[in-house]
Amino acid sequence: MSVGDHLDSVLASKKQDLQRLARRLVFMPSHDSLFLLRNVITAPRLMYLLRTTPCTGSIELTRYDEVLRETLSATLNIDLTDERWNQASLPVRWGGLGVRSVVMLAPSAYLASAASTADLTSSLLPPRLRDAPSSGTPVAMTWISQSATAQTPLIPANQRAWDDSCCQAVAERLLNVTTDRVERARLLAPRSTGSGDWLEAIPLACVGMKMDNVTIRIAAGLRLGAPIVHPHACTGCSAQVTVYGHHGLSCRHGSGRHSRHNQVNELLCRAFISTGTLATREPQSLCTTDGKRPDGVTQVPWSRGRCLAWDVTCPDTFAASNISASSDEAGSAAAAAETKKHRKYSDIITGVDFVPVAIETSGVWGEQAMKLVKEVGRRITAATHDKRSTAFLRQRLSVGVQRGNAFCVLGTLPPGLHTDCDNETY
Repeated sequence: MSVGDHLDSVLASKKQDLQRLARRLVFMPSHDSLFLLRNVITAPRLMYLLRTTPCTGSIELTRYDEVLRETLSATLNIDLTDERWNQASLPVRWGGLGVRSVVMLAPSAYLASAASTADLTSSLLPPRLRDAPSSGTPVAMTWISQSATAQTPLIPANQRAWDDSCCQAVAERLLNVTTDRVERARLLAPRSTGSGDWLEAIPLACVGMKMDNVTIRIAAGLRLGAPIVHPHACTGCSAQVTVYGHHGLSCRHGSGRHSRHNQVNELLCRAFISTGTLATREPQSLCTTDGKRPDGVTQVPWSRGRCLAWDVTCPDTFAASNISASSDEAGSAAAAAETKKHRKYSDIITGVDFVPVAIETSGVWGEQAMKLVKEVGRRITAATHDKRSTAFLRQRLSVGVQRGNAFCVLGTLPPGLHTDCDNETY
């Protein structure tokens, strides 16, 4: 048996292992299954093999990806077309779900490993073999050049540097093939920092980080542009709801917007209390000209001897009033919402600072919201000595937004077809 045949045999065995594990995943909650697919079952199991053997171009890698695609589609209960699979297989930072395609990973992994071990292999091999060309490097380089048209990175031993060139090419290709504003906004938003924090959340119900099957399906569907509902008339305003469910995210006659707002606001209030700073919801008498009430305020000074008031808003990335700007630059809706909040609470009393907390329905964070959450997380870390506090807080808020989105989408359905996103009756 040749080396190539032996490698294909090993990869085929790995594919069969994935098929056996995939049959078990259907009995698990979607959030648990997605977490295992991203972090345990798929690419992580093959990483050592991809880095140490010239797998690029193997037909078994393509077959492995086919099984992975079918498994992900069954786990999320969404239809994965070629375009959606290409996006889903990207890292979270490039707008995907982080369920990596092994076909895309193979050349990056092998080239980075070969570069990092070049000095060691040269010292171990006899002189007559040191200059012998590697059989896998030219193939991997050819694949990279055809897919990403990128040059050798400054640090060849860095796998992420090789991989980013390929991921960027795929992300840009998806963006350039569409002129639809909604599609462009949908593809730009997931590439924004923090928009995919919910994907990093560990599915633990005891800390409020676990999402039910319906929420996971809707969150993934909104991120990938997959159909999530059947076309119908909104029960609140009679407007037509498309298969993508965007109408419910901003419908003023639905109850989901209030649920989303309350979830994010409650999480923020608890976070302030975790820092040792007392905070209260909806304080009165903070505005001088009328009875406006921000969502919360600290009861003791937060910074420079001044208390801090905040107000949460979740602007819809896909709303008609935002889509023009959102299709050009991610975060435009959040930036506009922050400006409006500052204008609304410009008459806040002396001695109180005001910070708007804007998180778009697509998960994009406003600049001031991100700064505030980082500072709150830093103070929680000082109190608990857990360096992951900021990441956990961002994940909780991101999960809260996705739960609210699910309520909004389901709220457009006729009464009796659903209850909520916990018991999944719909």
